[in-house]
Amino acid sequence: MRLYRAGITNGCNTNPLRYCPEDPVTRAQMAVFLERGIHGSGFTPPQGSGTIFADVPISYWAVNWIEKFYSDGVTNGCGNLPRIYCPEDSVTRAQMAVFLLRTKHGATSNPPEVGSSTGFADVSVSYWAAAWIKQLSAEGITNGCGDGNYCPENSVTRAEMAKFLVITFNLP
Repeated sequence: MRLYRAGITNGCNTNPLRYCPEDPVTRAQMAVFLERGIHGSGFTPPQGSGTIFADVPISYWAVNWIEKFYSDGVTNGCGNLPRIYCPEDSVTRAQMAVFLLRTKHGATSNPPEVGSSTGFADVSVSYWAAAWIKQLSAEGITNGCGDGNYCPENSVTRAEMAKFLVITFNLP
């Protein structure tokens, strides 16, 4: 309800109004959620070109949002040669750590060195997103998925996304 009232989302269905809390968040949906978090609920991104990502043509429903997400420096996509975004892929919890912190602190921000422990049993200090995950926890945005774990490769559900967004953007 906090996301709905803040204008971040209208849910997954409007008649009847539904949020679909257990559905995974796609990379396209995430771009919309985070851009609205950055710029506010009334934000309309500039018209996209359909040329930045080979898999996000001008006709794709979220092209404007995805290209703004890219121009804000939060993402470079999910692959190169050609550059692709993977808009229908689910966002993992590891990816979300990076996206949330870059959105909150700016595209050029980096977390502190991870040190000797991430604080999570299932995230080694050598894991590609270890420092991001540790920082997300240090900022109180997450306490993991339970039992001392973070579950970095699990897809982010819409319920988890709601909590991440409310805490990250301090939504009323």
